Amino acid sequence: MLSVIEEITGDGITLDADHVRARIGDWRGRINDLYRQVTDWFPHLCVRQGDTTVMNEEMMRAYGVPPVRLPILRLSDAAVEVAAFVPDGLWIIGVNGRLDLSTRSGRFLILDRAGLFETPRWTIAPALDRLAAEPLSQAALATAMA
Repeated sequence: MLSVIEEITGDGITLDADHVRARIGDWRGRINDLYRQVTDWFPHLCVRQGDTTVMNEEMMRAYGVPPVRLPILRLSDAAVEVAAFVPDGLWIIGVNGRLDLSTRSGRFLILDRAGLFETPRWTIAPALDRLAAEPLSQAALATAMA
């Protein structure tokens, strides 16, 4: 399992613009798959996609890869927003990407604990208590959005 720290140090891979673009494409795919899963879990909520956030991380700049836009997912119940999922970063030591989740009950971190290019292992934790991470599930997400 190749980790972000091994990637950054160049241990076992060739870092170049093609690799960075492949990682961005993988990240975009994992985000889209996560959003599909979340909307399947909560079909009664109104889904709004269309907003984006700019991804322009140091690794991209170092290899001349231009910024990209990533989707934000918003869920609402009637006219009240109950959750907003915003991609925050891909090259984060210890994880394979992070999304910030804002809900009525607070901020949460959604982290992929899988290795590079592996099947995601999403977890969720309160932003102020990262050690309280648990596997992301419909029940865990429902609790966060309560």
